[in-house]
Amino acid sequence: MKLFLISFIGLYISTFEIKDDLHPFHVSITELEVKQDTLQISLRIFTDDLEYALKEMSGEKVFLNDHSQQKRNFILIRDYLTDKFGYSNVAKSERIEWLGHEFEDDVCWIYGQVQVPPNQRILFIRNEVLTEVFDNQQNIVHFNSSVGIDTKLATKRNGEVRFSRP
Repeated sequence: MKLFLISFIGLYISTFEIKDDLHPFHVSITELEVKQDTLQISLRIFTDDLEYALKEMSGEKVFLNDHSQQKRNFILIRDYLTDKFGYSNVAKSERIEWLGHEFEDDVCWIYGQVQVPPNQRILFIRNEVLTEVFDNQQNIVHFNSSVGIDTKLATKRNGEVRFSRP
């Protein structure tokens, strides 16, 4: 009887998808730089974490390395980031143009850009990437400028960071 119960519990538990069994920490890195009044954005996200978030959003399995689904996957990534990542000036949110993505080992690089008014000195960045699926998600945001690199941390509790332009 004990063996049957243990086997049943093991089978029952194995039917659940465990989302954070591949690595114990969840982090993304964002690089920002303003060049000729354009904010250039590069996000580096673990591919498996992003696939999990896209699956949760779309209700379908997502395999980002499937080249036959490249256009569909880019649309999913774009729609997800439109909801989870933003840039705003003092007055309003601005639409980021998501340009594309590529893979390096187990990481997905995603690129975007948005125009920044030349007189705007404060950049408001909302980075809530993956915070809806991982409570311990940490989004490191680096802003590269002529005076150096300023780094901030966006989390589930505080998804917005601010940077001052020189």
